[in-house]
Amino acid sequence: MRILLVNDSYFLASLRRLGHEVFFASPAPEADLHLDAAPAQIEEIVKACSFNPDFILISDSIDVRPALLGLENVKIPKIFYGIDSPLNAFWQFNYVQAFDLAFLDQAAPVRNLRMDYPDKSNRFHWLPLAADPLIYRKLDLSKKYDITFVGSIHDQLRPKRTWLLKTLQNHFKLNVFDGDGKRSLPPEKVVRLFNQSKIVLNENLFPGLNLRTFEALACGVCLLTESGDASWQSFFKEWEHLVTYNPVNLVDRAEKLLKDEELREGIAEKGRALVLEKHTVDRRAEELLKIVAESLPQIRAATADKIRSYHLGCAFIQQANRWPRQPVGALKSEGIRLLMSLAKNRCELAEIHFELAAQALQDNRPEQARDSLERALEIDASHLRSQWAFFWCLRESGDSKMAVQELERLCHHLGLEETDRIRFAKIGTGSVLTASDYLFLGQILEKAGWLLEPGVDRSIGHPCRWNAFDAYQKAIALDPKLWSAYLHCARVLEHHGSPEFAVVLMQRAVELRPWEFSLRLKLGYLLLRSYRREEGLEQLVKYLVNSTDPDKWERVEKLSVSESECQHILDAVWEHCRKSGDADGQGELSSEVRRRTLQRVSRRDSIISRNKFEKAI
Repeated sequence: MRILLVNDSYFLASLRRLGHEVFFASPAPEADLHLDAAPAQIEEIVKACSFNPDFILISDSIDVRPALLGLENVKIPKIFYGIDSPLNAFWQFNYVQAFDLAFLDQAAPVRNLRMDYPDKSNRFHWLPLAADPLIYRKLDLSKKYDITFVGSIHDQLRPKRTWLLKTLQNHFKLNVFDGDGKRSLPPEKVVRLFNQSKIVLNENLFPGLNLRTFEALACGVCLLTESGDASWQSFFKEWEHLVTYNPVNLVDRAEKLLKDEELREGIAEKGRALVLEKHTVDRRAEELLKIVAESLPQIRAATADKIRSYHLGCAFIQQANRWPRQPVGALKSEGIRLLMSLAKNRCELAEIHFELAAQALQDNRPEQARDSLERALEIDASHLRSQWAFFWCLRESGDSKMAVQELERLCHHLGLEETDRIRFAKIGTGSVLTASDYLFLGQILEKAGWLLEPGVDRSIGHPCRWNAFDAYQKAIALDPKLWSAYLHCARVLEHHGSPEFAVVLMQRAVELRPWEFSLRLKLGYLLLRSYRREEGLEQLVKYLVNSTDPDKWERVEKLSVSESECQHILDAVWEHCRKSGDADGQGELSSEVRRRTLQRVSRRDSIISRNKFEKAI
């Protein structure tokens, strides 16, 4: 095939090794056509190409992204490959709509796209990253490290990683290599470290399969990786190709691997063999090309498609607002132009007019915003984001009566019938909003399902694009003692799979309301999930000792705790009973501890007896 590859060189060598003709346009020094920071017309890039390409492959990168114009008009099949997709969904989910096929590096975003756009599901594919075996390979080096972790360390930005490493450091010889002050170590040094290690530890920023998984396995080292979202099960088998861990079994599994060299090395060798067979960059390029070849006959040439133009316009605005100093920062005007063109051509989508209104509010153009929102709500009176934006537009323009009506209409659509009319009247005026007002608005956003968008900080923009987390953060900023705002923030973060960040907020809620013992149960749960097991158990003990909840023991038992941790909790509660004067064990709490201890002993003896019986027969 003849391929025009744009931006990143990830597939370049593999495509050429596989015998395909590739023209590479990129800011990279090895490019056939160098792209600078100025926006580039894709049609001009096609003209500069030394052949007529069968398709265009735009490969995303974590560094600088070029600003490409005219994608909606080019009549050549277009393919997109996106990376770090959970953190880039805020723009990638729109961007992929402009392409005939899209490949993303993580499974969950692909599932979400297919659910959101079932009629286009065959356009979205999961294609994980993979190892380059010319770089990541097995070396003849002695094993000088027990457990090795290679990656950046930052207590505030990556707290889960910090606590995970501390847990292992309390039990084993753990060697951490954090990049010597840079974002990452040179690949050749990483390869040597991997080969000198008995175990390589892998921790994920977000659930999924990261690049380190494949690179470590390609080096022939035993990988101990987070279980995450279990997407690894699509390619690997537990205890055969790799070993996974969670907060409960981390220490036990690391200990088992260190003690059993035969098991460890067997896993390492099988994992390496599988990666070299199926998970190299060459194999990924083959997978991509196979899907492309099968799809090309059905791909409709991308003429001036209104839907594609809409999604491109949205993606451009999101990229420009997120990275204003990168080349994509120049795409805002193009995004607005695309949406304005659709609006002028009477493309009747409420979303188009909302996007124009949101950007107008961001740019302090309230009259244009009002016109766009009125049109959006004419098209779809139940468009919730337009109702939310219209409330802010009316409020800021001084039309308090209509602002209140719009907020009431939004709450009605959300099923929030029991509302505080006095608060509505206050919020609708142009008066300064208080922390409790933002807490109330956050609850409306939460009810709408607008919780949090990873990868982008909406709080620095206009409230019309806010999510619940942004409103709660504003409430905290105005009143650092508003404990319920911390609770709501923590709940949103936990929902998004970030218990390590939720912990900080829940701790503050506990500090502000120490007598609310149910908060200690929530804090204990979050600490357990954040690899802070001892602190988590301590909070659970405090909850059991002080709470009057009749179901408190059952609530604790539902949490993921090991047998030894259960025993620790019982021992700690019993010790509290002893120190409080209930030495004879006649009190309600101590009686409950004694009953549950007897149950555990009985269950343990039953298991021992069963095992003896099974051995006897």
